[in-house]
Amino acid sequence: MEFYEYVENLTEDNKKVFNIILRFGPLTKKKIIKYTNMKLTTLNRSMTTLMNSKFIVQIGEQESTGGRKPTLFDVNPFEYYFVGIDISRTYSKVIITNLKREILFDEQFQMKQDMTPDRTVRSIKEVFNKGLNRLGIIKEKIVGGGLGTIGPLDSNLGIIFKPNNFYAKGWNNVPIKDMLEDALDMEIIIENGANTAVYAEYLAGSLIEYSNIVYVNCGIGIRMGVIANGRIIPTINNANDAFGHMVVNYDGEPCYCGKTGCVECYASILSIVKKYVSLVKLGRATTINKNTNSITFNDIIKAAESGEYLANEVFEFAAKILGIGLANYVTIVNPSKVILSGPIINLSDIFYNFLLKYIERHISGNQSNIVFVKGGDYKENAIALGAAQLFIKNKLI
Repeated sequence: MEFYEYVENLTEDNKKVFNIILRFGPLTKKKIIKYTNMKLTTLNRSMTTLMNSKFIVQIGEQESTGGRKPTLFDVNPFEYYFVGIDISRTYSKVIITNLKREILFDEQFQMKQDMTPDRTVRSIKEVFNKGLNRLGIIKEKIVGGGLGTIGPLDSNLGIIFKPNNFYAKGWNNVPIKDMLEDALDMEIIIENGANTAVYAEYLAGSLIEYSNIVYVNCGIGIRMGVIANGRIIPTINNANDAFGHMVVNYDGEPCYCGKTGCVECYASILSIVKKYVSLVKLGRATTINKNTNSITFNDIIKAAESGEYLANEVFEFAAKILGIGLANYVTIVNPSKVILSGPIINLSDIFYNFLLKYIERHISGNQSNIVFVKGGDYKENAIALGAAQLFIKNKLI
């Protein structure tokens, strides 16, 4: 494929120039020299290679302050396309994007009890083909992509080990990389979803000034991705749920990880529903007119929004535990920005406001400059987009 032939011929200077244009473009040559400290002759050689490879293009001229207008260069949005995939416990998502991180197509489907690995991959292929047809792009233009998913996994071998709380059976030692590559007929890299999400947010325009970022995804589990000095920080055994298993109560609730009192025992969707149902069974008043076996997280959200005391109490307790855990964490790592995301955060403003209250209450005074944001720039698309961008990083940067 032409793309891979061009990639093989790129020098380190070529990649450095491409990375600067990808991060900060469109740029003039003068600006690129400022970022790279290259000589003009060296830059011109790199620019020629990148343009001949169709990785960058001229897009016009910058307004002049006197004299000839300087030419602007940007990454080419029309030549190469990539697929980004997000497999989580409750949904899977497929996006198609270009070199400019523009999401041209996205669609997701629910991960129900019948979504075995084989059926999930078939559904991903169906959605991918639907995207190609809708965009009018021939398949050969999609040069590769990435998968962001839950762990535990081996990103080098491309295997998902046995994740907890999956609705469907069969998710045990799944060679997901090989399965996707066979189904889509292209190279796919895989990484923990929280890591792909934090990488996407790191590249986002409004976050360019931040090199130390924490991304927290709160849902069925609690996942975290961290970038320090522009680099993804891996956890032990590549487990992105490590923060969720921070012990906040030594004599607390038992956790499936074998410890007691983990953050996830109190602040995940399953733990919130479990706490609420247990209080209802003890006779606490509720506005939910359902059998306790059928109460869902969305039911509790609606009850809290209607002003029900019990639902708000349960949300506040969960947010308090999560807030204290996050305050402890950021006190140690001192990030510049913390992105709070995932179903719990995105679906409930009440929970989010409780969470901010307890983070602010327990954070150190000298860390009041840390910025906390809801959802981030890419919101529910961050994991899939970041997966595609990590493929680009692996090949071009």
